[in-house]
Amino acid sequence: MVQDIKLLNALHSQPEKGLHLMMDTYMGLVYTIVYNQLYSILPNEDIEECVSDVFFYVFNYRDKIDLDKGSIKSLLSVIAKRKAIDVYRKSKKSIDVQIPIESLNENLFNDFDSVSDSVSTNERNKLLIQAITSLGEPDSEIIIRKYYFKESSKDISKVLGLKVNTIDKKSSRCINKLKNILRGIL
Repeated sequence: MVQDIKLLNALHSQPEKGLHLMMDTYMGLVYTIVYNQLYSILPNEDIEECVSDVFFYVFNYRDKIDLDKGSIKSLLSVIAKRKAIDVYRKSKKSIDVQIPIESLNENLFNDFDSVSDSVSTNERNKLLIQAITSLGEPDSEIIIRKYYFKESSKDISKVLGLKVNTIDKKSSRCINKLKNILRGIL
């Protein structure tokens, strides 16, 4: 608590020095929180920008910080988590959920004897993508991350905020649903 009082006083009396002190003290904490939320979907530059946004937000909020309500560490932790979630949601919206059909298998179109084989495979892939997206969220995202991007259940659980065993159960159930949906088609 004494450290928070000193830090808050520095933020008020010498804002630039206070900001550097706050960053020196809590950079590891804030970076870890943001990184754990975003590492699987964003490059390091975007993660670092989010970390900077957290400190900038708290710096601008410094006149409203009430140490009776909580520590600066807890404030930074909450803001870091919220900013990371906001960035995740924004980036998720900008990522095209429709996976290019050609990329489902890099060699998919390499060995066709005829055009009809190519058209047939293309149609099957479209049906597969439609079936996956029909599962809804978070199921379709789990399937895409697990089987298309080859992410582990542990990594998926960190991104989606679900338990690892929940990811495993959902992926197993989704595969069974896909088998039923696609029965006789593929």
